[in-house]
Amino acid sequence: MPRTLCRFILLALCCFHLVACAAVRQQLGHSLVSLETEVALGEKIAAQTEEQEKVLQNPRIQAYIRQLAQPLISQGLLDRPEITYRITVLDNAKQINAFAIPGGHIYVYTGLLLAAENEAEVAGVLAHEIGHVVARHSANQLASQVGLQLLTEVALGQESEELAAEIAAWANTGAMARFSRDDERQADSYAVKYLTASGYEPRGLITFFAKMRQLEAGKRSELENLLASHPPTDERMQRLEKLIAKAGDPGGKTNAPHYRTQLRSLKR
Repeated sequence: MPRTLCRFILLALCCFHLVACAAVRQQLGHSLVSLETEVALGEKIAAQTEEQEKVLQNPRIQAYIRQLAQPLISQGLLDRPEITYRITVLDNAKQINAFAIPGGHIYVYTGLLLAAENEAEVAGVLAHEIGHVVARHSANQLASQVGLQLLTEVALGQESEELAAEIAAWANTGAMARFSRDDERQADSYAVKYLTASGYEPRGLITFFAKMRQLEAGKRSELENLLASHPPTDERMQRLEKLIAKAGDPGGKTNAPHYRTQLRSLKR
């Protein structure tokens, strides 16, 4: 690699740490993390995640959540068509959370499914995570956290002990990924767009956040992990209301009875 290019990349990485501007982060992420690298590292993190977490052994619910997400995925593909999404339910009733990793893997915990009251609430969370993938927020983080040398290893299909350690760390902290507030707001904007286009009630995301706000008042709650990586709930709810109003307050389906029926086996 030419010395001038190396110097430019090192300077870019330094700027990545020093500058909080979302636009700069996105530009550097695009420059330093190719789609192939993003997908390859995502596959490694997904494999590690599924070794460390317990995948729900209920094919019916796995298929149901994937079916619920499909209209949202179709909308996300209009903005970023090169991604292959994979939705997986993890079996942990104490985790009320969902998260996305690079390349299109999205995980949702059974705790979140049990906390939700209808399809629109789950769809809202999934649409938000799809927004993170579309905007390449995880890839942007990779450019600074993993480092150029390890990104090169991924691109070349290599894996050192250092890279393996980084992958294990990502798998351990995936559910607690801390995006910037600008990233979270951008993902919320995508969520409203995808929910509206898919016919889901976009206020499902707001009603789910209302549950978060109720539990946020306590000293401890099962939502602490989700709250720790997101902006204040009141702020997000107010902004979502404005986005929905701007979209013409379209309304949509919630499918609460059907949702309760599908989750009966999980509750047992």
